[in-house]
Amino acid sequence: MNNRTRNRIAGGLAAFAAATALGLAAAPAAQAQTASPDALQSINCSTGTFGSDGTQQYFNISCSGTGTTKWWVNVSCSDGSTRTVGPYTTFLNVRVYCPPNTTALSGWVSYTP
Repeated sequence: MNNRTRNRIAGGLAAFAAATALGLAAAPAAQAQTASPDALQSINCSTGTFGSDGTQQYFNISCSGTGTTKWWVNVSCSDGSTRTVGPYTTFLNVRVYCPPNTTALSGWVSYTP
């Protein structure tokens, strides 16, 4: 997947995460493009949530990739930073933290087949 496609998917998932945080949308499963007619790569994720452990805010989501799919979880924070963890290839519940005293603004999943 090229950066343009990855950014398009990440942008769409970021908008979805913001809508989800406001309770405006249900979580659809994200689908990667097929690498060949015989092999389907994909990623399926739960609805992402935002939370706090008392000192730091975070974005939490569960995803599972198939085939050769690699995925990352990202959170944008109020200090202008973006935190990214991964890549992952199996089912995981992932929590990405913002720095102390900042707010988690949006969270999203990016992936490559």
